[in-house]
Amino acid sequence: MIDQHLLDLHAQVENNIKNATNENGSGLGRLLQLDLDILAWEQCVLNRPEAAQLTAARRELGFAIYAASGGLYLHAYAGLRVFLELSFASVYFSANELFRRRWVADRIDFSWSKALHEADGVLAQSFVREFNEDAAKDAPPFATSAANAYRHCSQFIHGKMAVTTSLPGTMTFSSEVLTDWLKTAIEAARAVLFLLYARYGEELLQEGTFHVLAPSIEASFGHLKEVRKRLGLPIEMETL
Repeated sequence: MIDQHLLDLHAQVENNIKNATNENGSGLGRLLQLDLDILAWEQCVLNRPEAAQLTAARRELGFAIYAASGGLYLHAYAGLRVFLELSFASVYFSANELFRRRWVADRIDFSWSKALHEADGVLAQSFVREFNEDAAKDAPPFATSAANAYRHCSQFIHGKMAVTTSLPGTMTFSSEVLTDWLKTAIEAARAVLFLLYARYGEELLQEGTFHVLAPSIEASFGHLKEVRKRLGLPIEMETL
């Protein structure tokens, strides 16, 4: 009886995944590509202590994508928030080794508000300028995107009726909810990708990894003038 109950749930998840790929395949494909782009950066920083948090963040994103596709929407929003927290923590730790050691030892907590602080956070212009001066002025919109995505996910986690009433009462597929989650997830992933570019781009693009990272940068941020200059692309984009 127990195994049949769980297998029935599994069958429903399988059916939801089929509906998700049929109706929201484009959004899922875009998000999966962003995940691969983040993977490229992860592979380039694996020798750094803070890479463990970025690896964990990508793992959570993968679980969240599965949950969202399978109709486990509340879990998908929760996983997306963990993805944001760990991604931003990894970059925060990259500039705060003592804090990272204390966090790993469970002697201190990571503060999302501190990581995204307008004046001192990892996407604050004052922070970005020290690692990638060209990216500093483009950082604020991505900080806003990350903050909005985090808050939206938090509303589901805290059971805010303004958002949870949109969730199905049973484990069934909802194209509307999946569309909302995908929009949030894509904005979150783009913010993380820009964060990695802002923190590591200046260094890694001069270390022989240009051919690995440049395509992901151009695909997501090719509209930004300073990015085009760094990649050696024409400053004025061609218009069709």
